[in-house]
Amino acid sequence: MYYDRRIPAEFLDLLQPGAALGWVVPWLSTDAASSAGAHVQTRRDRHGRKHGSIQIYLGRTSPLEVRGRSRGRLRLHADRFYQAMTPHLFARDVEPAALAALAPDLIAHVERAAEQTHRSFLDGEAVVHAGLMRHYGPLARGEAPWLALDSEARVGFASRADQVAFEAALSRAVGLPTTESMPRKLDLVATDQQARLLLVEVKADATGLARAAWQGAVHVARFRSLLAEHPAWFSEVLGDLARDKAGVGLLGRSRLPGFNGAPTPTPVIAAPDERADWHSAWRREIAPVMEASRGHLGGLRLWRLNADGQVLEEVTA
Repeated sequence: MYYDRRIPAEFLDLLQPGAALGWVVPWLSTDAASSAGAHVQTRRDRHGRKHGSIQIYLGRTSPLEVRGRSRGRLRLHADRFYQAMTPHLFARDVEPAALAALAPDLIAHVERAAEQTHRSFLDGEAVVHAGLMRHYGPLARGEAPWLALDSEARVGFASRADQVAFEAALSRAVGLPTTESMPRKLDLVATDQQARLLLVEVKADATGLARAAWQGAVHVARFRSLLAEHPAWFSEVLGDLARDKAGVGLLGRSRLPGFNGAPTPTPVIAAPDERADWHSAWRREIAPVMEASRGHLGGLRLWRLNADGQVLEEVTA
């Protein structure tokens, strides 16, 4: 199993000021980006993104992805809906110099996408999720208590058979009820200044918390297995990802913790809630899952968010 979203240094450097994608990080601070919940993630897998990619998100949808190709070339990707908005961007491989010349077209494309994207991708849970990614990512201040390192995290496997076998064992280990589907994507991988590995499930409101707790338990078990198989993963892979993002401005002005050792994965449930006794209500709802999940929710943290995804309060479940 693997989870590694680092990209080659020469590709990452496209985000540096004056480089082909040097407009991206400054654009994230604009009103247009803010209203669309824009954030940027690096991506890599063993199939279409083996050379890495830089992906621009608006809420939970992506109108633009720059994928690395062989011999330093690049290609722009997006869903057909977005390709149809600006067809000439997606027709061919491009060199970095040609990509730099396309900057005005690329900015116009993502802003047009923000206007035409279905609101289901930009409203509800997308607002608070994107808010977390932005406030603790490119807009993070020096005193930021948490850092958002990756979204929609998914552990990969060498084969489909390996994945099926692992998930069967995972379900048994956690005690996942047959009524609960197997969660595979984690909303947010984060860390704090104490270098805890935070596995965050985000909800649009304080409903469905029992489901969020089961998701958290499964993700804890999955990342425990990842750390057992790759003991240096936290310090080398996730630490490198954080340092890479910080180096190009995707973690704002935040201070990075030391990525040392193999920390215990810490589950987090995050949602907006205006009730004064919110933590008591949350604890009551998730109590049966805490008891049934065979120790996989130890240290569970609860984050009460505002409507824009900022953490207002944190308590232990």
